[in-house]
Amino acid sequence: MSGPASDALVRKKVTQAPHHRGGRPWAGSLVAVLLVVIATACGCGPSTAEGTTRDLEVKNRAGIVTVKGTERFTDGEWLKHGAFTFYGDRGEVLTTGQYKDGLESGTWTETYEDRCTGRGAYVEGLRSGPWQTFHAKGMPQDSGEYKRGLRTGLWLSYRRDGTKLREAEYRNGQENGRVVYFGPQGRLVNHELSGTYKDGERKKPLQ
Repeated sequence: MSGPASDALVRKKVTQAPHHRGGRPWAGSLVAVLLVVIATACGCGPSTAEGTTRDLEVKNRAGIVTVKGTERFTDGEWLKHGAFTFYGDRGEVLTTGQYKDGLESGTWTETYEDRCTGRGAYVEGLRSGPWQTFHAKGMPQDSGEYKRGLRTGLWLSYRRDGTKLREAEYRNGQENGRVVYFGPQGRLVNHELSGTYKDGERKKPLQ
């Protein structure tokens, strides 16, 4: 964690295969992968029927499976569709969720690069509704809501020891309104950072 202002930043998921469309870049140190496709129909050329599905399995150089899921042939291309699980280099489960036509959909449980975790829902590839993130040892980190992939409303942030770090009002993904930072014990207000914010910038000190 690089400081209070960055404590609540959303982290990238630790996954190891690219989106087919509309997604964010996957994180990870995978240099090369072995793609193993077990298809219900061979090939993906013109003869592949619309709606055909196939299993997708990705392995790293050591032969350890890093991705398992299914794809569906839609409008001339294979798209992630259905349940997916992403694994670490030792085979541990990192991230699970569903895809619909190549985009995240429904409830996801995610692991990030710093080994913190998150849980919430996606709608058409964008975070939506209540989301929570947790520090690596399971203590609450951030909680609040998303609207079409952007933070909205009141967000609460906590330190690793469970003390409150920040309360912040968001609109359109940026701090807009009252933002209050708390001291190391989670009690005293940090007046140097607290105040009224507009579009992510502090405009007035805390009243």
